[in-house]
Amino acid sequence: MNRKWIIFCSLGLLVAISLGILVKQKPLGNMKRNFLEPTTASSEVSFYADSGTQVKISFSSRIEKGTLNIVLYDSQENIVKELDQARELETYAVLEKEDVYTLVAEYNDFEGKFKVAVY
Repeated sequence: MNRKWIIFCSLGLLVAISLGILVKQKPLGNMKRNFLEPTTASSEVSFYADSGTQVKISFSSRIEKGTLNIVLYDSQENIVKELDQARELETYAVLEKEDVYTLVAEYNDFEGKFKVAVY
């Protein structure tokens, strides 16, 4: 019985590790910026998605000065999702059409840091 228990536990561990590898998503795109002096610019990352794809957008920031806006656009520059102002945020969007989407971080006189990823 002891041998069966060891085999059972070993198989369970392998399944758990395999699921952990499969569940961990790789980002479709991400950006990370840190500005010590006020900066006005924009950063962007583009990705392709099929119609009906649900994406998760994870965002965190520390704004010392200025403004920061994070917006997801489709290829015709229509706003798909505009993120709320927050220190940390995780939100979802269902993409209605097969397209190339662009996640844009627009900052004005921005001093601080931010990190955003889309999965």
